[in-house]
Amino acid sequence: MFLIFAAIVAALLAVLGWRMLRKRRQLRFLQQYRLDAAYRKAIWRDHPYLNDASVAQAEEALRQFFIMHWLAPRAQLQMPSRLADALWHAFILDTRRYQQFCQRAFGHMFHHLPAQASSAGVSQNQTAQMQSSWNAAMHSRRYMVGALLGGIPLLFALDAAAALEDGWLYPPELLDQWAAAFAQAAAAASSSTDSTSSPVSGSDSSSYRDDSSSSADSDGGSSSCSGSSCGGSSCGGGSSD
Repeated sequence: MFLIFAAIVAALLAVLGWRMLRKRRQLRFLQQYRLDAAYRKAIWRDHPYLNDASVAQAEEALRQFFIMHWLAPRAQLQMPSRLADALWHAFILDTRRYQQFCQRAFGHMFHHLPAQASSAGVSQNQTAQMQSSWNAAMHSRRYMVGALLGGIPLLFALDAAAALEDGWLYPPELLDQWAAAFAQAAAAASSSTDSTSSPVSGSDSSSYRDDSSSSADSDGGSSSCSGSSCGGSSCGGGSSD
């Protein structure tokens, strides 16, 4: 009986170790991946007034969004930047390469969904999903350089910083609301952790949790970026599923 129990424990530890190794490899892949220059050219074709720095920041913002999905593949996230979304769309149109990227980065297809946002910001029913996106973007600070721009998550600051025509801009009071909610939740999580266990060096005391963050086997979105639902530049910021 003891040998059977020991074998089960060993098998479970082996599976856990394999999953942790796979997550680390996925993260390294995301951190080092470079988009094809053709996708940048597509951005310049539609937005010829953008400078090199803005387009480079768009690539980093899209990397941030991918890392957010890697952190919490089942979370309902909104794409906060029209410019990063345009770059994502250009990538998706390179179907085979995008499929290969998703398999290596997530272990599943990360589908694009059309957005409901407008240049005026987000609608009321998107606020909760935008809060989740803000939280995940704040978490991405641990895994990438340049995650913040002027103290704001890059994805939320990009369109304003690039002076993007019809970009998604957010009023300061809304940004403050998301920042305050994140800080409050993080403080509550830290307090709860301190009261139940000793501190762990290097831990992230935020309340943002996703029950699938330890595995990359969950399904991506329920819809792909194709057909009438994703018509080029009209395919605005998407929510991920």
